[in-house]
Amino acid sequence: MNETARCFHDPIDEILEVVWILGEGGEPATAGKILERNRRDLIDAGLIDRMAADGFLVRNGDRYEFTDRGRERGKNIIRRHRLAERLLVDVLNMQVIAIEASACCFEHFLSPEVTDRICTLLGHPRKCPHGSPIPRGPCCDRAEKQLETVVVPLGELGSGETGRIAYISTTNHRRLDRLTALGLLPGRVIRVHQREPLFVVFLGETQLALEREIVGEIHVLRG
Repeated sequence: MNETARCFHDPIDEILEVVWILGEGGEPATAGKILERNRRDLIDAGLIDRMAADGFLVRNGDRYEFTDRGRERGKNIIRRHRLAERLLVDVLNMQVIAIEASACCFEHFLSPEVTDRICTLLGHPRKCPHGSPIPRGPCCDRAEKQLETVVVPLGELGSGETGRIAYISTTNHRRLDRLTALGLLPGRVIRVHQREPLFVVFLGETQLALEREIVGEIHVLRG
């Protein structure tokens, strides 16, 4: 039995996830499009219509759109999935190409409390490893109010200053793999050794010289 088969997948969540992704791509969520993206043979046209009857979707011509109830549930499933992807890549150092099945499992059992804790651990990331936006949660709004003046790009720290890595905002998968291999992960404390002619930092006892472009993508909690 493969990894995907061992996981529970709620067909309602599967449809809401597809409708959300279609909307992000500017594609109409028609029954045909939804079924075309059905990855696990869990859904059919009858289920889509039943979801409209149950108040998750509303039919507008040949396309389906979210109700408020459906949008909220869809946002939460997408948020859990993409945070799970960030956790697998940033903390567990998995390759991006290997995370899909595991992230699909995570998204169905993470509670709101655990989801917020993972988001906080990762520094409230804005994008998944594939570059897609991660819907914000209550913890993100709280953190923004509390930390908006102290989370800064690493390049704003002076020589001798320290910071705790909050998040890394890159969509370059190869670069992200390189940074995680070096141990540059959310939660790690980093100290700036020198700024010129090379930007040199200490991560624990390890000294690293970082390219300026990379320095601008690492955001830290000052001090």
